[in-house]
Amino acid sequence: MVSSTTTEWLTQRPKWLQVAAKRLLESGDLNDAVISDLAVLCQQEANNEFPDIDCSIPAGAFDAHDSEEIRLCSISEVAGVNKLAPRTPLDFGKSNVAVVYGHNGSGKSGYVRLLKHVCGARDCIRGQLHKNVFSPEDTAQKAKVSFLKSSTPAEHEWAGSGVCDDLCSVDIFDTSFGRVFMGSEDEVSYEPPVLSFFSRLIDVCEKVAAKLDAEAGALKSKMPSVPNALLGTTGSAWVEKISAKTTTDDLDSHCSFSPENEKELGDLQKRISVTSPADKAKQFRTKKSHADGLVKDVQAYLSQLSDENCKRIIAAKKKSILKKSAAEAAAKDVFSGAKLEGVGSDVWKELWSAARKYSEEVAYTGQEFPHVQDDSVCVLCHQPLSEEAKQRFTSFESYIKGETQKQATEAAREAKQAIDALPDIPSGEALKTKIDAAGIENQDIIKALNDTVTSLQDRKTKVPSLDSEDALGTASQSPEWIEEIRNISKGYEESAKKYEEDAEKDNRVELQAKLKNLQAKKWLAEQKTAIQEEVNRLQSLERLQEAKKKTNSRALSTKKGELAETLITDAFVQRFNDELKALGASRLKVKLIKSKVSKGKVLHTLQLDGAAHNLNEVLSEGENRIVSIAAFLADVTGRTYPAPFVFDDPISSLDQDYEEAVVQRLCAIASERQVIIFTHRLSLLGMVQDYAKKVSIEPEIICIREESWGTGEPGDTPLFAKKPDKALNQLINDRLSKAKKLLNEHGKEVYEPYAKALCSDFRILLERMIECELIADVVQRYRRAINTMGKIGNLAKISEADCKYFDDLMTKYSRYEHSQPLEAPVPLPEPDELETDFTALKDWQAEFKKRPLTPALQEAQ
Repeated sequence: MVSSTTTEWLTQRPKWLQVAAKRLLESGDLNDAVISDLAVLCQQEANNEFPDIDCSIPAGAFDAHDSEEIRLCSISEVAGVNKLAPRTPLDFGKSNVAVVYGHNGSGKSGYVRLLKHVCGARDCIRGQLHKNVFSPEDTAQKAKVSFLKSSTPAEHEWAGSGVCDDLCSVDIFDTSFGRVFMGSEDEVSYEPPVLSFFSRLIDVCEKVAAKLDAEAGALKSKMPSVPNALLGTTGSAWVEKISAKTTTDDLDSHCSFSPENEKELGDLQKRISVTSPADKAKQFRTKKSHADGLVKDVQAYLSQLSDENCKRIIAAKKKSILKKSAAEAAAKDVFSGAKLEGVGSDVWKELWSAARKYSEEVAYTGQEFPHVQDDSVCVLCHQPLSEEAKQRFTSFESYIKGETQKQATEAAREAKQAIDALPDIPSGEALKTKIDAAGIENQDIIKALNDTVTSLQDRKTKVPSLDSEDALGTASQSPEWIEEIRNISKGYEESAKKYEEDAEKDNRVELQAKLKNLQAKKWLAEQKTAIQEEVNRLQSLERLQEAKKKTNSRALSTKKGELAETLITDAFVQRFNDELKALGASRLKVKLIKSKVSKGKVLHTLQLDGAAHNLNEVLSEGENRIVSIAAFLADVTGRTYPAPFVFDDPISSLDQDYEEAVVQRLCAIASERQVIIFTHRLSLLGMVQDYAKKVSIEPEIICIREESWGTGEPGDTPLFAKKPDKALNQLINDRLSKAKKLLNEHGKEVYEPYAKALCSDFRILLERMIECELIADVVQRYRRAINTMGKIGNLAKISEADCKYFDDLMTKYSRYEHSQPLEAPVPLPEPDELETDFTALKDWQAEFKKRPLTPALQEAQ
């Protein structure tokens, strides 16, 4: 059984596809939301995360079922399609046969092209739907198609693209269909229910795949391109190999850039920019020397102005003060009888010292000071010395040379030496020069250094004036910046060594390569977020690609092909042969053969039977047309449900025999489904009316025309397409009433053009009345056949009076078709006269129909 084996086979497909099959069987359709849901299920299955969903397919799921019946009702609100601009909807009526008649350029092909796009005709015959190429306005394409779906009214508003799924069953034939099957391969459109199910399931796979492709397409790469300058580096090579398998550790390893890397990058840039590495090495060593000297000097300052040294200076100063106080106390005793103040003071001691030096070196060379012999004089005033003066000189010298004074002098000397030993702190300008020479640019270090030196300067200034250690304060310890300058010095040493190495060997190419790799590493670090996003995108793409693999419809196509070979081919070929026979073309040596099965499609092609030539090279244009019609009918009549047929001038290039055969076949098909025919040929219109009657169908005749605003405008059915009695009633009830109104309200100027047209239409009606009533429809214009069965006997009803009656009317109303002589114009009849003639013709028709035949003719009929 097809159903059971198909069900069992389908359960071996991917789980998401089983879900799709089940939902398709349950709902009969899958909208965009369900397709998105199935795409998610497909991804989950690809990731081994398929949810717990019932995928079982019920038995008998593939039993045959008919599709919903579709019937086209009307086309309206057309814009932007060729020159179509109808103000009135094109209504196809309620008959199973609708003929849309119009002259060339009236819009028939425009309507057919529109239907091909709305109903989703095959790509090979759909063509491009142009706007009005003669109009400068860019009008948006749109149309509304009204239809019945299982007898329920429905509408589709077409907006220039897309296909109405409900109307996909509508079959359309026009000249372009001749390319189908003729010298090429095409798929049969008829499918049994089980094959239709496989086609829809394959379509689901394609839609899910398209959904996955859309998701993949939305994952746009935001990864910046590697700069051209960094191409060829290890970093750029790694970027090219980024994939969904790139790990976080790998990303962190290649996309990190440490401060050490930054320093190395800067050093390399400087090294490469140097033209003389040896000179550069000397510069670094000079900077190192200055940096080391700066540290050494400040450390010396810190040592010399340390708390311990400063306290020693303060102690020496305090000792000097004490010794001086003791000496002054002693001097007070010694110089208590002095004539002058200040004896024993420092000034006086300087004077005394100067006097001693003058005495020993000049006045009394070699004699001990003071010289107090009998002939001695004062070395200062050169006056002879009295005994009292001699004693005073001797006591002063004894004081000066005494222990107390000696200790005071020694203590003062020691205090002075300690203060004088304090270092010379450089000025701010001098310090700046040293800092610049050391190449120190870090402002924090420079500030800290300046603060330290300023603090030392303040201590040096303050120490000589201090009398107590408590006022000294806390000395600066070894500052942190010293260590930083030492590190700078080490860097100078390292850089000097590198430049010395560069000077010893030519390694610039190696350095440049190393520099580019570091620059690439830095660029990767800057782009780490984008690279991570790219890895995430690639991982998502990999998951989507893995999911898309599960939408592969090859197994479905193969299975459908196996079933199609059994269910379609033979029946399709037989239908083609039957159609050729029905169309009177069985004499043509043409056969329809299966060419191959591709993607679940059984492809057929038409070939000459017994000749290796292309059909188009052998058959005439009319034969090609009749063969393509047969293939088309064989294709679409295999369906078990009625679908509308649309034919655009199907008998073009056909001779009378083929033309009648096609019309007869179309009318036969119309007994089961809707047939819409677009034509400009009156002969086809007449034949449709004749053959439709034979299958008890009253065809709907729609006339379209071109107006100033565009083509495709529906209008009243022309008189030659109406039955004479209906046409006559329209003239009496509608046209004649309007004529009276025009004459009464607007006068003859408006009435006469309308009256002339009315006369012309009445003349045409007379011709139709002669054909259909007087000569009993035995012969008609545009019709090949002569109908005698049950009709020719009616000719006996014609009387001489009938002939004269029509001859008079034809003569009268023919005059208004021709130009009138200026000197004797024929006046147009008034409405009352027209009414008399119209009513008389109606009465004649009623009487003629009731007129009995002779007994002999009645018996013959």
